[in-house]
Order: sequence, then structure tokens, then C-alpha cells
Amino acid sequence: MQFTPRELKLIERLRKQERKWPRTRWILIGMAACGFAIYGYVAYMLFSTLDSKTFSPTDSALLFAVFWPKALLMMVCASWFIVLAIRDWHGNVERMLLLRLLDAHQKEIAADEHVG
Repeated sequence: MQFTPRELKLIERLRKQERKWPRTRWILIGMAACGFAIYGYVAYMLFSTLDSKTFSPTDSALLFAVFWPKALLMMVCASWFIVLAIRDWHGNVERMLLLRLLDAHQKEIAADEHVG
């Protein structure tokens, strides 16, 4: 089987992703930790404004309406980063198996050319 240049480029992209995964999983965990810390603090500050004498109830409601959805969204994103890192801690199984099959196929072709 001969691969087109586009397919070879995609194969190289898969190899590059596989090589970079150990570093990427730690980056994901770091981003998740920063997201939880920053938006946890934002959520804490939002809840502290509810009982505050500094802000009126309408100002507190406005702050809550503006920043609470962003905080929730970032918490979900941070959770997803952790889920990705844990799920693929040792690498993406499909990607690993596909690359091994491609390597075995290329070795088989090379052996056939050498014999023939």
C-alpha cells in the first residue's frame, strides 16, 4: 500500500503527537490547577460580595450574573483537562496501535522488497 503525501503528513502528525504527549499531559494538569485556583478565587470573591456592605444588592447581582457563568465554564474546562490527562495518561491507545500497525506494515514491505 502506497500512501499519498497528505496521508504521510497525517502519519507524521500522529507520531509528533505521540512524542509530545508526556509533556502535554503535565501541561494539561498545570492548566487545570491554574484554572481551578483562579476561578475558585473568583467564585469566592463573588460569594463574598453577596453579604458585602460595599456593593448594593443590584451591583452584587450584576457581578454575579456576569462572572458566575465564566467561572462555571472554566471549572468545566479545567475538569475536562484533568479527565483527558487521566484517561490518556500512558498515551492514546488507538494512536499507539495505529502507529505500530503502520510500522509493522512498512517493515513487511521493506522485507518483501529485500527478498524480491
